[in-house]
Amino acid sequence: MTAEPDALAVVNQLRDLAADPMNRRAIVQDQGCLPGLILFLDHPNPQVVYSALLAIRYLAECRANREKLRAELGMMLSLQNVMQKVGGVCVRRRC
Repeated sequence: MTAEPDALAVVNQLRDLAADPMNRRAIVQDQGCLPGLILFLDHPNPQVVYSALLAIRYLAECRANREKLRAELGMMLSLQNVMQKVGGVCVRRRC
């Protein structure tokens, strides 16, 4: 077993922290958390992507965070990629 935490454990911890309104501003202001969440949006494991999306949704519930979220490098492109992947799955499954 590796000493490095796996992606799902890390993103779930960030999601759980973001679920608490008291943590939301600090997470967005931290230099590593938001860029890390954005990287998780491109992860091949759908559970990791879902947890990252949920964490970002929690962070966006704080109005003060919204502009920073919109302006974060890679955020909109990663969200568009997620939408395309989900759209492709729905088309194949006839959602």
